[in-house]
Formats: sequence, structure tokens, C-alpha cells
Amino acid sequence: MTRSDGGEASPYLRWAAGLKAWWPRHWIAFAVVGGCATVADVFLGDGWNTFGPVLAWGMLLGLHFILAQSLMMDEETADRRTEDLRLRAYDQGHIDDIGGRRDFVIDAHHHFWDLDRNYHPWLCDDPPVEGRHGDYRAIRKNYLPADFRRDWDGLQVVGSVYVEAEWDPSDPAGETAWAERVAEESGFPTVIVAQAWLGREDVAEVLAAQAGFGRVRGVREKPAVAPHPNEVVPYAPGSMSDPEWQKGYARLESLGLSFDLQAPFWHLPEARALAERFPGITIILDHCGLPNIRSPEGLAAWRKCMQTLAEAPNTAVKISGLGEPRLPRWSVRTHRDVVLETIDIFGVDRCMFGSNYPVDRLYAPYGTIMRGFHAMTSRFSLAERRKMFFDNAMRWYRIDPESLAEPPPPPAAEFVERRAGGARPR
Repeated sequence: MTRSDGGEASPYLRWAAGLKAWWPRHWIAFAVVGGCATVADVFLGDGWNTFGPVLAWGMLLGLHFILAQSLMMDEETADRRTEDLRLRAYDQGHIDDIGGRRDFVIDAHHHFWDLDRNYHPWLCDDPPVEGRHGDYRAIRKNYLPADFRRDWDGLQVVGSVYVEAEWDPSDPAGETAWAERVAEESGFPTVIVAQAWLGREDVAEVLAAQAGFGRVRGVREKPAVAPHPNEVVPYAPGSMSDPEWQKGYARLESLGLSFDLQAPFWHLPEARALAERFPGITIILDHCGLPNIRSPEGLAAWRKCMQTLAEAPNTAVKISGLGEPRLPRWSVRTHRDVVLETIDIFGVDRCMFGSNYPVDRLYAPYGTIMRGFHAMTSRFSLAERRKMFFDNAMRWYRIDPESLAEPPPPPAAEFVERRAGGARPR
């Protein structure tokens, strides 16, 4: 309970308010039982010696009031506990299909690779590379559109965004040419985010080549980053603040290309400065800014950095790639707060969902991840969910509706409203 000025009410005021709410519901029962006890004592007992039964009943009612006050919770707390129980039941498999399994989806972040024909150093080299996800041997096998379709688990994926998969860095355009051929043969991917190394001397030629492919909408590079928030070095070579790197970045605007950014959250202030200096280039942040420090202090720092980036209007975010070796198994309860806070920070018009498959196969089946995202957002309106799972990818990646595997669905009817006041679901 809060005061009218927004402060926290004292325990005495809270109990007084509880008594005020409790008494109207119980005074009739008190009067009836007390009256019956009095009548029984008058006719069957020793006269008006009614204080004993009345006092006993009053003590019982008082105990009831104390118990009710102890268990009393506000509407928001009740909603949150109910939602937690619902999602716990979903994670444990007791309920299924919360969140609209039949909704159309554009997977905004995934990969393909053919390791029999193509060279991806992090997947092909021996000994195996140790990266952010630890041991990659479980995914060192081909992953192609037929595998992608099998993984959907009944979801209606009608389009997808292929993101470069760290192909041989000496041949960035070779990956794009291969992905284009795969798309022509299978219908997937719908659009491509290509590889480019913005600090290299050949950046102009590489970007021109990438922009010449019909499905390319942007490029991704993982700029140089510090391993820890306390080790960030301004203007480090290859970083977002490096003037030479920025010269390559500046070329994206004239080519009509966006920039997919993968960097840990402590580099997002750099990304904000980049967004402000080049307002004509869209930055799409991958994987929620890598919130891999899930302590209260780590999440507070992540939240602050995400808010800093979100203040730039030429930015969007992909909710994807949340699996981490140090976290509990992938579940809606493990990642729900990060997902909902990301939506709070960027808003429903700038959030997209992606599977990060097959990399996140290390943590959960495709259906568990994508249907889990549906479960986390099931209390948003249908129109809001359509934006995050479909419309936003269409807009931010400039997808032609005619290129989708199925015709785009009509706008969702606005009959599932979020709670009054626009507060995010808890």
C-alpha cells in the first residue's frame, strides 16, 4: 500500500485499511453468530452471561482477520504469482500451447551451414574452438533448410533472417552467394545479414559486393570488445569507437545497409555514440545485448546500458541467443524477466524474436525456445505480439511480402488487451 504522495504507507495504516476492507464482508456473520449465542444463553443458560461465547467468537474473527491480512496481496502480486505458477506448469509440460502456437512467425535470427562443402573456422578447425557457448562439438554437423523445417515443431515459420555464420573471413561474399543459392532452391532464408569486416582495407569492395545481392539487408561484425566491464579501452583498434573502423561503418548508409551488432552490454554506450554520429544507419542489437551476468548488480548494469542504447531512435533489438552455459536449463522462468525488460526498454515496435538456431540447440529444442517466447508474451495483445513475431522483422529488414513462404496474415483482432494503464505483464 502506498500513500497519495507515492511513499510507502506505515504498517498501522495498512492494517487499518485492511480492517476497513475486511469488516463490511464479515460484520453480518459476527452479528448473526453473536446474536444466536446470546439468545441461546438467555433461554438455555444462566441469563445474560453472554460475554464468554461472544468473546470466543470475537477472538476467532480476530484470528481470521490476522490470517487474512498475512495472506493479503495486491492485484499485481496475485497476477505475478498466478503467472509464475502458469509458466512453471508450462516448463514442466503440464500445460501446452500457451501463447498461440498457430501464430505466423518470422525467425529474425538463425544460421545454416554445410560443413562438407564450406569452411567455418569455429566449427571446422581442430582442436575445437572454445567460444562463448563452450564446447561446440554438438553442433558440428550440417544444418540446412530441411533440418530447419523439421525443428519448427508445428510453428508456422513463414520467413527468416539468415545471419552470417563466421564463414571463412577471407571470402565474405562467398557465404552470401551460397546462402542465395540455398534460398533459391528451398525458399529459406528470406533475407540475409552478410559478413563484413569494417576495419579492413578491402571494406569498400566487400560492402559493394554484399549490397549487390538481392536478399542482403545488412551486415554483421562482432567488433573488438573487452572481456569485462572494467576493461573497456576507448578507441581500441577494431572497436566501435575506433576512427578507422568507423570509416568502414560510414559506408553502410549510402549502400542502404543496416548493421547487426553483437557485443556485450558494457559496450552499448559506444553503440549509442555510434548511433548518434550516424543517424542514417540502423543498428539492430543481437541477443538482448548478451545479459550473461545475471546477478542483481549485473542485471542492473545491463538494464542501464540497454536504456542508453534504446534512447537512440535508429536502434532495434533481437530477443534471441539467451542460452548461456552458466545458466540453468533453458526455460521461460530462466529468461522471462530479461525478455520482458527488453520489451519495456525498447517497446513493442522495436523488438523481434529469433531462435539463434542451430547454435541454441546446445540449450533447448527449437520449439521450446520459440514457443517459450510466445509463452512469455502471451499476456500482450494479439496486435502487439504480431508486431514482435512478424511485423517488426518485415519492417526493420525490409522484407517483401511476396517473398514469404505463405501469404502474410491479416492484422490480428485487438480483442486481447493488456492490463489497464499499459503496465507490462508481470
